[in-house]
Amino acid sequence: MKKFLALLLAAVMCLGLLAGCGPKETGESNPPADNSTAPSEAPSGSQEVFENKVILGDVTELSGDFRYPGWGSSSVGASDQGVWFLTSGLSTMESDQGGAYQWSQTVVKSHEETENDDSTCTYTIEIYDDLKFSDGSPVTAKNYLAYVLSFSTPVAQGTNHSGMNGQALVGFEDFNAYTGPGSETGTKEFSGVRLLDDYTFSLTVSSEYYPSYFAYTNAAVQPYVMEQWLGKDVDIMDDGNGCYLTDNYYEKNGDDYVKAAEILGNRYNLDIPYSGAYVVSEWDEGTSQAVLTINPEFKGNFEGQKPSIETVVYGRIISETQIAQLTGGEMDVLSSITGGDDTKAALAVVDGEKFVETHYQRAGYGKIQFDCDFGPTMFKEVRQAVAYLLNRNEFCQTFTGGYGVVVDGPYSPDFSMWQGVQDEIELTDYSYSPDTAVKVLEEGGWIYNSKGEPYEPGQTGVDAVRYKKLTAEEANAASGDGTADINKNYASVANTDGVTYKTVEINGEYYMPLAINWFGTDENTVTDMLTTSLANGSQVTEAGMVIRSTRGDFTLLQGNIYREASYGYEGTPTYGMYNLATGWPSAVYDYSYNWSLDPMYFPYSANKVFDEYDKAFPYDLKAEKLTYEEAVEASGDKLGMDYLSMAMIFNATTEDEYNHWWMGYIERWNELMPDIPLYSNYYYDVYNAKIENFHTSPFFGQHRAILYANVKGF
Repeated sequence: MKKFLALLLAAVMCLGLLAGCGPKETGESNPPADNSTAPSEAPSGSQEVFENKVILGDVTELSGDFRYPGWGSSSVGASDQGVWFLTSGLSTMESDQGGAYQWSQTVVKSHEETENDDSTCTYTIEIYDDLKFSDGSPVTAKNYLAYVLSFSTPVAQGTNHSGMNGQALVGFEDFNAYTGPGSETGTKEFSGVRLLDDYTFSLTVSSEYYPSYFAYTNAAVQPYVMEQWLGKDVDIMDDGNGCYLTDNYYEKNGDDYVKAAEILGNRYNLDIPYSGAYVVSEWDEGTSQAVLTINPEFKGNFEGQKPSIETVVYGRIISETQIAQLTGGEMDVLSSITGGDDTKAALAVVDGEKFVETHYQRAGYGKIQFDCDFGPTMFKEVRQAVAYLLNRNEFCQTFTGGYGVVVDGPYSPDFSMWQGVQDEIELTDYSYSPDTAVKVLEEGGWIYNSKGEPYEPGQTGVDAVRYKKLTAEEANAASGDGTADINKNYASVANTDGVTYKTVEINGEYYMPLAINWFGTDENTVTDMLTTSLANGSQVTEAGMVIRSTRGDFTLLQGNIYREASYGYEGTPTYGMYNLATGWPSAVYDYSYNWSLDPMYFPYSANKVFDEYDKAFPYDLKAEKLTYEEAVEASGDKLGMDYLSMAMIFNATTEDEYNHWWMGYIERWNELMPDIPLYSNYYYDVYNAKIENFHTSPFFGQHRAILYANVKGF
């Protein structure tokens, strides 16, 4: 249950899709200064002596957003997420090396799952009484409930967060409606959240959300220092009717909640104690480098593993110079290397003595991602046409050097679901075909010029591209974040040719140009290749399309995808196309709520697709749970993305049922094409041989594997 698991950042990080999580193909500018320390010099003839320190990094630049990367969105920067993984821990459940969720033997003393007579389910958890934060303060049951409670309130909504994280729990609606003492709505108690004693608590999932296919993950919760997400001097109480927060949590200054500002500020507060294996001891925003040191109070991960490497420096990897960074001692690990040239260059330094390697099939894929709530890319025919205008097989082979394959949807070839349905699933492979691209564009209504006359190929100026006459609904639509008249005011970004394409009004009707604004990251091989093979390709021009390119760093890319001002977003949606990557950090494949038409869930939407099928046949958690065949018949074989993603989790009770819903989900996704998968490839980790016992996997990256590793001599 994705939104229930979003109760905790741990679940957000470990469960859902992490679109744009900073793969190796995503590059940034401004390399960090070299603050590394080379291995210690050893006397002649003796064994080399190393410092108990490892330098990690990623091509995405650190932003300092380590305490809650992404702030409730479904995507986070890989570097920020990496620091979060290293500094956060003590979750009641964690995913193991194979991606499966396990109860933490370090944290959980006992647990019980009770199916109640009213079809709800209660998870009762007792934690050990010797858990501590990095400052030595005790971890109690209240610390596991602080986040659950805070981010289920209107106070959290004042932080630009949805405040909906506890929605799957009994009593959420009443608790969420409560605005403080004197509130005319709701109740102060959250009846489905109970504080039973100092080290025991329970969570009761409502009958609307239980059972679900991944029901066992309902108990995944993580502790936070109370002040972090409640503000100062707020306490959690339980008089027998459910947990509640003391009155000062709801204090107001005019119409604003005082605690909202405190909570938002704590998003970047690095002084608040940590729960994980490491703490951030230094953070240099100028060089984008963080120094992490061991948390001596950390009891261990889900199987009791503690780190032995004293210091982890986290910095910036520059794709073009990463081999020099490795061999020169600026980096000790190049993780998740992809791309033919980069892979071959990295393997060339592997000698078994100074540098070694490991590799595995990636649980993810590189992609073009579209914003689908405004502009040309809101139309599926445009997204399909772009796919037909790119030779993906050639792109994949060129980029991966033969170390990857092309997929046709959001899946890994290693997924058990794919292996279960691959012989019967029906997918369009979008083989390179400019003629087919033109055909689908014409079928989608892109048949006009800027004067509202029939489009003729070979024209110049503003008539070099196709235009589409918008319906009244399309012309008056607001974007997903509420920006009004977004399509009436649509325009391409400026370019060196001096031509700007804009939506034009003709006799009271609006015509939109087929001009796509694309944001790609700097110093990025994929960006360079897409510029040559797609954006500047003659086939795009001949199809009557233009793709306008803007480059910047990954933080700004995220800001525009998630419309987040703190990441540099300027307030008006501009770009409809991005290149980045996506991956699955666990084997739990759950996209429930990611396709909701409710504006409340817009920050969680991975692609912001409006699917007309969902409007005609919406999913209702309170309705009878249909089988796949029943739902297909009831909808007239028109199941939308929201229905399919929700039913896959809440209607499926067996593996076969889940796989059937999953197949329908992938087939509909493949038709709508919110992403264009470019490649699913092998990852290579090349690292300094001074690091021993370093074992990564598709679901166990460098940030988690480093807990098991050691430096030679330590």
